[in-house]
Amino acid sequence: MMKINDNYFGSKSASFLTAVIFLLLLCIAYSNHFNNPFEFDDVGSIVNNGYIRNLKNIPLFFTEVKCFGTNMGDLGYRPVVPLLNATAYWMGGGLNPLYFHASIFFWYVIQLGLMFFVFRRIFELSINGESKNHIVLIALLGVAFYGLHAANAETINYMIAISDSFSTLCIVASLLLYMFPFSRKYYLYLITAAIGIGTKETGVMFGPILFFYILFFEENVSLTEAVAFKKSKSIFNAIKKAFPALLCSFGLFFILQKIFISSLPAYGMEAPPVVFEYFYTQWFVIAYYIGNFILPLNLSVDPDLGIFDSLINQQVLFGLLVIFALVMVAFSTSRKKETRPIAFGIMWFFIALAPTSSFVPFYQISNDHRTFFPYIGLAMSMSWYVFLLIKKHKAFLVSNRQSRVGILVLVFLVLALHTYGTYQRNIVWSSSEKLWHDATIKGPTNVRAQMNYGLELMAVGKYEEALPYLKKAVEHRPKWAYSNLNMGVLREAMGFPQEAEMYFKNATKYQPWVPDGYYYYANWLNSKGRIDEAIAQLEAGHKVSPEYMPAIELLNSIKNLQNQTNADRIKKAEEIAFAEKTSGNYIDLSLVYYKGGMYKECIDASERALQLQPNNAIAYNIICSAYCAMKEWQKAADACNKALEIDPSFQRAKNNLDWAKGNLK
Repeated sequence: MMKINDNYFGSKSASFLTAVIFLLLLCIAYSNHFNNPFEFDDVGSIVNNGYIRNLKNIPLFFTEVKCFGTNMGDLGYRPVVPLLNATAYWMGGGLNPLYFHASIFFWYVIQLGLMFFVFRRIFELSINGESKNHIVLIALLGVAFYGLHAANAETINYMIAISDSFSTLCIVASLLLYMFPFSRKYYLYLITAAIGIGTKETGVMFGPILFFYILFFEENVSLTEAVAFKKSKSIFNAIKKAFPALLCSFGLFFILQKIFISSLPAYGMEAPPVVFEYFYTQWFVIAYYIGNFILPLNLSVDPDLGIFDSLINQQVLFGLLVIFALVMVAFSTSRKKETRPIAFGIMWFFIALAPTSSFVPFYQISNDHRTFFPYIGLAMSMSWYVFLLIKKHKAFLVSNRQSRVGILVLVFLVLALHTYGTYQRNIVWSSSEKLWHDATIKGPTNVRAQMNYGLELMAVGKYEEALPYLKKAVEHRPKWAYSNLNMGVLREAMGFPQEAEMYFKNATKYQPWVPDGYYYYANWLNSKGRIDEAIAQLEAGHKVSPEYMPAIELLNSIKNLQNQTNADRIKKAEEIAFAEKTSGNYIDLSLVYYKGGMYKECIDASERALQLQPNNAIAYNIICSAYCAMKEWQKAADACNKALEIDPSFQRAKNNLDWAKGNLK
């Protein structure tokens, strides 16, 4: 049995045991996330994105922005993301979430390994005469705290957020490469920096982070000295050393923006927030992020934070106070070599947040996955502060064994709680219903969360319960394609086809760059037998997004059906309807019978639909059409009258009724 003496925690055995426990906890924390489904923007960038389904498209990833996904409003030059997704798709032989999650988790483990070496190097540069094993231990614990942190579960579960995780990996790798003389001499760190920028635009922050690393740890300049421009020679040396990274980061970013992004149309559902209002709102958002770092109890797939309309606001001023306090801590701790990792970590946090929490307004005010990169800095600051605190009270701890054991228990308890928290967040992400229900609880006024939860209710047939959620979305965002599309699907399911068509048309009218609008409208038209109109919608959608897979599959299905004989279509529709006896399947069967001139069978199928859903206006209208075709005008009129009793605005039923009445006269 291993004997644990007073010097044990500064030994190699302690570091090895800590590493083993950390890896064990990490595996436990994420053991239940590998089969979690695609969510939210995963659909546009992965599920519906035909480009990632063929590795032959890899050259296109670097030349065509549209390869990133089918949602035109989210396009950016991020060729590494479709490359990673295409690799996961190829390895899994399709859209198997396991391989996408395995890819993210693999790179996450690599990132944590590189973070350990970065932390260790920075800590070694900051203190003399301390056991290297102590440094190794505190670096391990700092990385373990970050690696198990429950807030990071948002990024690791959200598959398209591999853009955040892999770009962060590249930044960490670049800083580590700079620390080695060989890779610094041949500028190898610029390669990983460029890959990071090609993964997500936040990769440009490597340049500023490197500058402060050089300023603090190589040129021995504090923030106070830098602001006052003391030690000007050292400051210029820091700029000179960091210049290749700064030039690569910002130069490459602006070149790529100019070539690939500047020519794109300005897609968006509404004007972005006013710059100044967005800027001071971010003061509170930053405080919110810090709060989640300390105690991550308010995590949500869609945080319910909005723009503040006044600078004189209690929450805004609180955020400013928190930022000011943290900046003061950074200035204070940058003065001494021993405390400089705290200052560097704080600067890392603010620099990493700058792309989304400064003067460039985003439609979404906050996202929990935006903290994945910044939290590295806070983890560094916190772990080093704890180390210095323990070091300061070393004499007391040496003489008090109970205190040492108490600290050990506390550290393990914190890591265990984060392990549990991460495991629980994975459960929340295990289904759309759980994910959006969680978002509605934490954001009762969040319209998008309410709408998505309404969709989950609709999916299980709870139409009346779903209606108020989707109505709220349309009222709040009447020109948003998805609020209209979802309402259209719901109203169709509830038996109001004219109203449904209006919403489908609104989706493409207000946001013609959203391919989902053309697809869902085409799908609806196809179900109504309006084949030519459906094909026209699909072709229009193809021009917007050539590799939008649902539209491609629907168009192929329609063309295959057109090539089938009438007997083939009837046989297939019968097989579907008799295998799964639903109102919708019987409606589809009745339409096939009608097109084949089998009017009695058409009426029989519609009546079966009415047995399952008595208030189905479409079924009555089909019966009316069949009786009209059979020239039984009174029966036709009776059926249309019943359709109009259910839906007085049903224009097709009105037309058929006029046809029947005209012949009765």
